[in-house]
Amino acid sequence: MKAWKKRTLIAVAAFVAIAGVFTLEFMSFGGQFRDLSFQTPGACTALPLEASAEDIQIDRNRRVAYLSSLDRRGLVEGKAVEGTVLQVDLVADPLRALPALSSAPPGFRPHGMSLYRMGDGKQRLFVISHPEGDEHIIEIFEQDADDRFAHIGSVRDPLLISPNAIVAVGPQQFYVANDKGATGFFDRIAESVFRSGLATVVYFDGGSTRVAAGDLKSAVGMGIAPDGLTLYVAETLGKRVSVYTRNPLSGDLTFRQHLAIDGSPDNINIDAAGALWIAVHAKLIDLIRHFGDPSHHAPTTILRHSAGETTPIYVNDGAEISAGSVGVAFGERLYIGSITEPKVLVCRMR
Repeated sequence: MKAWKKRTLIAVAAFVAIAGVFTLEFMSFGGQFRDLSFQTPGACTALPLEASAEDIQIDRNRRVAYLSSLDRRGLVEGKAVEGTVLQVDLVADPLRALPALSSAPPGFRPHGMSLYRMGDGKQRLFVISHPEGDEHIIEIFEQDADDRFAHIGSVRDPLLISPNAIVAVGPQQFYVANDKGATGFFDRIAESVFRSGLATVVYFDGGSTRVAAGDLKSAVGMGIAPDGLTLYVAETLGKRVSVYTRNPLSGDLTFRQHLAIDGSPDNINIDAAGALWIAVHAKLIDLIRHFGDPSHHAPTTILRHSAGETTPIYVNDGAEISAGSVGVAFGERLYIGSITEPKVLVCRMR
């Protein structure tokens, strides 16, 4: 065999071996070899929707849930889709999803959301939107006389690189979690393959935006404690939740600790008692396959974290609801939304 052929074969074999090692490592990291122990808080029923509800926010005073409604599967397939925000009266029987907006900007494609109650009792709704193109926008809505939300403004900024989650802390002020931070080819490789922490949380003080926290491994979810002094950030590729002490005057964040998560966390919702309800993707490869094939289930897990203990509340292989991205507890029910499934799963808690 000629020397150049031998060198070529060796190079190809080395590449295949390295690729195999990386594939096995990612499969192991992503939980592909994990056996799931099914868990449910009680009987579950589906509230059918016309599109998926990737995020859910609850107005606990009015007992209303708001759903970030968008045909995300259609979006993945390249369809020209727009979305909206829906509202569900949580004490109604039966539950119904109705329009929550009285006006919306053109090209509205909602993602993460946050509610903020102002001093006069009115509420504002902050919504991340990804209109067609490269720009990302924070759309701000205010509750009007008929309890629907009218569009009142937009925030654009270069630091909104890939916004995924938002927490409002004032009439104009908010934090946004970027799930990506890479801006070049090699940074993208480092971020996606080697899970480098390039993502950020940015803070908008009503006039300008700055980075409040960095070195995050795909920041996809956020929640704030009822007293407003602790901010939680879910890191999908870090398999952890980062905890920060928040300065309410400056908006500065000081890192406190990591909470290890068995899986890849997504959205965080915090109940009135301060407990964290964390949606988790147990098997990342199944999640990726599910995006391309609706018939391939992606597991859904909802964890509750309180007083230093993390407890699985709902665990399913995806047959009941796939790609669960948010879990919200209110009263005696758990509401689970999905990235792709056109429904909300409503589970009674025993």
